[in-house]
Amino acid sequence: MNRRLFQACETLKPLIFWVFVGLTACQNASIQSSTKSRPYDRNATGIQPEVTLHRSLDANGQPQVDLYLSIERRSLLYSRAHSKAPFVASLSVNLDGQTWALADTAWDDTPRLLRAKWTLERDIASSKATVVVEDVQRKSQWVQSLPWSSLPQLIRQDFLVWSEQDAWPTPNQNVAVGDTLLLAFPPEAQDEVWNVELVNAPSSLPPPPYSNARWALDTLNANPIATLVPGASVVEWIVPWGTTLWRSDNQPVTLLLHGRRARFPDMVEPPFMIEPLRFIASRSEYKALTEASHPKLAMDQFWLACGKNPDKARMLLQTYYERVEEANHAFSGVLEGWRTDRGVVHVVFGVPDRVRRDRWNEYWIYGEEGTANALTFHFRRRNLPFDDNFFELQRSFQFRSPWDRAISNWRNGRVRGD
Repeated sequence: MNRRLFQACETLKPLIFWVFVGLTACQNASIQSSTKSRPYDRNATGIQPEVTLHRSLDANGQPQVDLYLSIERRSLLYSRAHSKAPFVASLSVNLDGQTWALADTAWDDTPRLLRAKWTLERDIASSKATVVVEDVQRKSQWVQSLPWSSLPQLIRQDFLVWSEQDAWPTPNQNVAVGDTLLLAFPPEAQDEVWNVELVNAPSSLPPPPYSNARWALDTLNANPIATLVPGASVVEWIVPWGTTLWRSDNQPVTLLLHGRRARFPDMVEPPFMIEPLRFIASRSEYKALTEASHPKLAMDQFWLACGKNPDKARMLLQTYYERVEEANHAFSGVLEGWRTDRGVVHVVFGVPDRVRRDRWNEYWIYGEEGTANALTFHFRRRNLPFDDNFFELQRSFQFRSPWDRAISNWRNGRVRGD
């Protein structure tokens, strides 16, 4: 490597560190946007809490709902009444008409995460459980709605999945491989036989949008690995790689748990960061990256070659991995989000200008809708027993030219942030 390139790589290192710090502030949460047209733009919402709901029975046998909240303190707005007063943030949390207030004071030794629990002393009254979290001082809201059914019909929120590693309930289906989970089953499901099956996701990436190749997900199967009757005690489960399904013949609900690498959905370790570069790297470049004795240095060189200078390389790197993490948050299922069809399009083309969607379809529009230059991707939901968040792109050769232009833009440093 020539001396000039080596110096440029050294210049890039502190930048990549601070980019990683910024990216790791993102947490696992459902993507909710303040605009209906750009639902997968995480920057459109100022706060990104993690919320878990658990319905159980109180001492009198009446239903109640526990709400667990976890949020990055750095995402909140802290202010103080005067120069000698402490900095305080204010949160408002609403569930089905019940509102709780939370004031948090920032001290030097304050933990990174703010966590709190409240109990709604009744069942949800409607067919949806809507949670609204507001940073009162910033006037920024996050909204999530979950389907809800009255007892005796069981739903996912009747089962509590507790992470011993985090000492907190898991807010979604993504769990760390090797973590010990404590699974609490509702009384109606404790004496039933539960079959546990495992799906191992393919390592191959989806074909490009213009390809007519068969998608490898068609060949996946769920293989039985255990059978158990929970009883009244809590079930301990060590998370394996892959997706585990917990199913009973007598219950309509299926528990899905996706075993992920540590720190998912964040992208902070060079070996994992190299994998998504396959979208824009040539075959020989990708082979060299994966075989490099110093992965971080090899990745630095790749981005410097694209950006031509450290400043441009910084911007490209930050934009690319922000999109990868957005895809992980929004599209993960049996596959990590960036490995899905929606993830590929999101990473390469960016946040669409408009998304039209219903239960079974999503249309992503880039450019001004209705014009000749507009680009539209159509994704159709696949009804998979091991993935309730999988959409398949309707591929077409007409995407070949837009795809080639998008890759060329990355390779020549012409991509701008979303």
